[in-house]
Order: sequence, then C-alpha cells, then structure tokens
Amino acid sequence: MKYNSEIKTAVVPAGGYGTRFMPATKSIPKEMFPMGSKPVILHVVEEIVQAGIEQIIFIVSHHKQSIESFFSPNQILEDFFTEQGKTEQVEQLRRISQMADFGFVYTKPPYGNGGALIAAEHLLRKKHPFLFVWSDELMLTKGESRVKQCVDAYQQYGKPVVSAIEIQDPEKRSRYGMAELKDLPGDETVKEIVRIAEKPALGQEPSPYATHGAYILHPDEIFESLKNTPIGKDGELWLTDALNNMMPKTGLLAKIIKDATYLDCGNPLEYLKSQIDYTLGFSEDAADLKRFLKEKGL
Repeated sequence: MKYNSEIKTAVVPAGGYGTRFMPATKSIPKEMFPMGSKPVILHVVEEIVQAGIEQIIFIVSHHKQSIESFFSPNQILEDFFTEQGKTEQVEQLRRISQMADFGFVYTKPPYGNGGALIAAEHLLRKKHPFLFVWSDELMLTKGESRVKQCVDAYQQYGKPVVSAIEIQDPEKRSRYGMAELKDLPGDETVKEIVRIAEKPALGQEPSPYATHGAYILHPDEIFESLKNTPIGKDGELWLTDALNNMMPKTGLLAKIIKDATYLDCGNPLEYLKSQIDYTLGFSEDAADLKRFLKEKGL
C-alpha cells in the first residue's frame, strides 16, 4: 500500500489513573500538572502543532474530563477577562482551543498503551501515517523538536519511526524500552531497530538507546500487529510487543534525538527533578532558581 507522506493527525493517550501520584490525581489528571506556567499536556500539544500536525485525538478515561475542558472554548473566562480589559489573557485562552482540531475518545478494553491506541482506530485514515506520542513526558530541544525530527525522518525514508535518546546512566536503562540498533549508511542519527527490549535487567540492555515517546506509524500495519499480539504483562496490551511483532515485515527506524532534555512527569520524584531541569534550562526564572539553590547550599 502506498502511503501519503504528510502527517496531519496525532494520537495522544491520557487515560491512566496516575496511581503513583495519588491522592493528587484523584480529581486532577497528572497530564494537567504544571511545567512552568503550562500543564504538561499543553507542552506536548504545542510540540505537535509546531510540526505541522492539524488534528489531535486524545484517548482519555471518564474521570479525565478536565483535559477536554482545557482544550475547549471557555466563554465565561473570555468574557471575564474582556470586561477587565485583559486582552492578552483572552487571546491566550482562544489560542489554546484553536490550536488544532481536537477529538476525544474514551478508553475501553484491552487496557495498556496498545489497547489505548486501538480505541482511536476508527478515526484514522488507512493510507495516512499518524503520530503517537505520550502525554506525561517531554523531550525539549534547543533546535528542531523531537516530533519534527521524527516527521522529517519518516518523510525521508518512508518507514515507521520512533524517537530515541541515549540513556547515559546504566542503572536507569531498566526503566525503558532499550533498542538493539543497526547503522544506516551515511546517516548517524537514523538507525534501523532490530528489536526493543522492554525494561531489561541491568547489563542486559542491547544498546544505551531508549525508544522514547514519539512514533510515526502506518494504521494498517500497527493495528494488524496489535490485534495479533497476545495480552502481555499485567494483563495489558503493550505497544512494544506489537512493534516487535511488526518490525520483521515493515521495519522500524530510530531517530536519535541529540542534545535533548528529557523530562519524565510520570512519578513524583522524576516530576520534581523535571521541574528543576525545565526551570534551569527553559524558563525566565532560571536565575532566581539558581540563586535560591545557592542560598540553600545546593
């Protein structure tokens, strides 16, 4: 099947319960936690939109209606700020709801990140590749974004692509899907993936590179693989298992993202570290935070 080279749709799963953040996530999704002055999920959406993608499908659960509310128009707030003459806030509110064509799908069995993707199948066009990107992590760069680099790699090679970063600390590699890679002639930042080892034991990782967070996929290929992939760990359907099953037939490329700052917002400690990294590297408050840390002897 010949695929359209344009990528205009993104799927963003945000259906989990945020168990590791309980009780904070009882009514507030972790994706809505702030990173600077914006919720984490808004940073994700901005990266998607800046890469030229126009439609975003969120996969949510019924207790996460605040995400849909956030990306919908809010006339009451607009009127309030208009009456106060705060045009900047009005424009900011309108920009959020008009950034893309937003759609929302509710999760259903099978659960797991693979099951979440299946929930959006009916909204994706068969001949059009799409972006699949996590909602609780960020990968910030000083140059082109991770998503844009993946889109460019797909348009160059025409194969499914996943972003990858080097995990320098060996003890952290057991947290991620670590990729066995094969070089492509003449390209140092795009490599062929041989297999992905999900959360390998210390010393068993096939390379220092983790597949991280942004995928360009063909609908027919990935959904066929998901439907033929057995339910895995914890009784859930995992995207990594489906990718490993799909790879021998379709191939899968790793786009190595250089000089990126990875911000994990999936558990309290990593979220705290990410807040510090974000403020020091990407915020106007960096100098104030440095001064505060120095005063504390840190």
